[in-house]
Amino acid sequence: DKHAAHERMNFDRLKAMHHKPMSQLLLTPKILRPSPEEHAVLTENLPLLAEFGFEAEDFGGGSLIVRQAPDYLPAEQIESALCEIAARLIATGTADPDAARDEVLHTMACKAAIKGGWTSDPAELRVLVDKVQSGEVRFCPHGRPVAVKLSKYQVEKMFKRA
Repeated sequence: DKHAAHERMNFDRLKAMHHKPMSQLLLTPKILRPSPEEHAVLTENLPLLAEFGFEAEDFGGGSLIVRQAPDYLPAEQIESALCEIAARLIATGTADPDAARDEVLHTMACKAAIKGGWTSDPAELRVLVDKVQSGEVRFCPHGRPVAVKLSKYQVEKMFKRA
């Protein structure tokens, strides 16, 4: 599962980073109108969002303005990423900053991971394959396996040859 393997690699890389990730200044700031609950949790966690490359602020009337976003996040995914981050923060609460940070990292790692149907660079895929085959990457950040091993007997049985 190349998406799950790439998500794990992204998560591990982001978690290891202790500096602010590269961000892109948006030519046209995005104005979001999240639900009141999402707006509240996002505005309460603006410093956490800044750690991940978002520059956002309350824009009044329940709106949020985003002026800067992580460089690996396409502009059209900013709103969905922030809504997903808000949902995770609402679900986990913010009592444990490390847990909240990990929840945001899960979202960011997923948004930046290879998606089904995308054309992938062979060199990028080679890195994924090497990490999976070496055992370095075995599970996505959510705990799903990135690969399964089938015995010859199991394959034969699937094709009614056993």
